[in-house]
Amino acid sequence: MKETGIDLELQQVFRRIMRKLVVYGKFIDPRFSGSQVAALDIIQTKGPIKVTHLAEKLTLSLSAVTLLCDKLIQNGYLIRERDDEDRRVVYLSITDHGREVLEDIYALEKELASQWLSGISEPELEQFNKTFQHIAGNHLRLMSSKKMEDENCCHLK
Repeated sequence: MKETGIDLELQQVFRRIMRKLVVYGKFIDPRFSGSQVAALDIIQTKGPIKVTHLAEKLTLSLSAVTLLCDKLIQNGYLIRERDDEDRRVVYLSITDHGREVLEDIYALEKELASQWLSGISEPELEQFNKTFQHIAGNHLRLMSSKKMEDENCCHLK
């Protein structure tokens, strides 16, 4: 990206928003990290999933995801289930308690988004959505094309 005045301003705004999102993530539910919420969301959406597949989806190491899931299991948000045909295969499933907590988090996120986006016109919101969809697409392309070559693909130079 060529650095111009607007580019630098956007980078600064983006950094401020990212910092605020981290703070608000802790405000929404301090019991969970962003990765834990993402794991619950993926498992709720995809259904029972192997730890290896969850690690791929989260772009985290297998050991990090195992640790993350151990905490979620310990607190009753997830359960481990063995495959009926191959007992070596273990799936993670979300519990009713995990679903309830995730729904509470979604409700708080919705309220927060509503507050942040208040006062913005419908056309501005539509353009904002298109821009964010484009950013999300760029992120997915970056992640899939580099496939975390050396686990550092997200670091800016």
